Amino acid sequence: MNNSATTRTITKIALQYNGNDKGTAEMVASNYLLSTTPKGQFLEMKTVADRNLNVEKWALTGYISQPDEIGRKLTDEEFLEIATRALEKIGVTENNQFRLDIHNSTKQKHIHFIVNRIDISGKCTVKSHDVGRRFGEAVRKVCKEKGLLTDVEIGIQKKAEMLKNLSEALKTSDNFDELIFKMKEKGFEIQLSSNVKDGISGMRIVMEKDKNFQTERVYKAGYKLSEISNQLKISEIKSFFEVKNAVKEAQKYAGNLEEFRENLLQKGFSVKIQYNGEYKPNQKNEMQDVWIRKIEQSEKSHQKNGLFFNQYKGFFLSEIGSNFQNLTRSMSDNSEINSLNTQPKSPSKESVAEIASELFEELLKPNYVAQNDDELWKKKRKSR
Repeated sequence: MNNSATTRTITKIALQYNGNDKGTAEMVASNYLLSTTPKGQFLEMKTVADRNLNVEKWALTGYISQPDEIGRKLTDEEFLEIATRALEKIGVTENNQFRLDIHNSTKQKHIHFIVNRIDISGKCTVKSHDVGRRFGEAVRKVCKEKGLLTDVEIGIQKKAEMLKNLSEALKTSDNFDELIFKMKEKGFEIQLSSNVKDGISGMRIVMEKDKNFQTERVYKAGYKLSEISNQLKISEIKSFFEVKNAVKEAQKYAGNLEEFRENLLQKGFSVKIQYNGEYKPNQKNEMQDVWIRKIEQSEKSHQKNGLFFNQYKGFFLSEIGSNFQNLTRSMSDNSEINSLNTQPKSPSKESVAEIASELFEELLKPNYVAQNDDELWKKKRKSR
């Protein structure tokens, strides 16, 4: 349940807004207010507020808004009960002036309140310190008591849904434009931010059904990528697309795994084979997957673990795209017996003898000899 509360100095305009809402506002509660006009109610509140000149921001204003799927199920009386009980928990008493109005002109049904922090005896009953946080906690507590989902619980559900759909869309996208289109089909809007140094540097995801242009200035819908998951960062998504495109390009000109690895190596990527079970030399070993990672240029450029990325191995070929799942098997079938990992052949007896002779000759040759000795050494070599 979204909510907001802040202390400020108001004018009659605040009361006019509360009681109008394009003609759809409905006042559901008021306390110690005799006038029926915004101007008259403001004068009554200001008269009481002047009884305590130590408090400059004498009004508490805010709202409570449920998501559409929940808010429309609540009656006006239930909405009012949530608001008044939450206000009581932060210090509003039966001696404080207030007015509460339900607004229906926007997508989400919500309730607005204006409260005089100074009660009729001149005492300030609502502390301003952390009032927004305290009010939010009060609303959540009341919602739990009534068996309703809180804004935090709803947020957790939405973030999980966003991450699930984003992961699926990434596997079928090769760039940010495709990702935006795929997420649009799933009912989400992706908003990208960028800077001169890094290019695309941030992402925000919004559920289409949560968009509310009437309250955008008060409440910005959606969540930043860092709020959705601490595992997935924009840098990992960039690397994800880079690897996918490199693999697709290398695949075009590779008939087997050896050629595939060589093509990726030329593009600055290393390839590591993961076998199903223990590797056995000179035999056909079943390949489980392929790890691909960029060859780092420096220690500072090392990427940390992410949703798809393993800092020690790289990206799993089968994980970065559904169209790559059968690539490993097809190229493995066209390859010689594990040519990437086959041990080098043993040298023949002739080659061993030649190598030993050369090594022996090098060992016998001194590192430094006098000129006369050197000439003698040359004559001996000629005689041999």
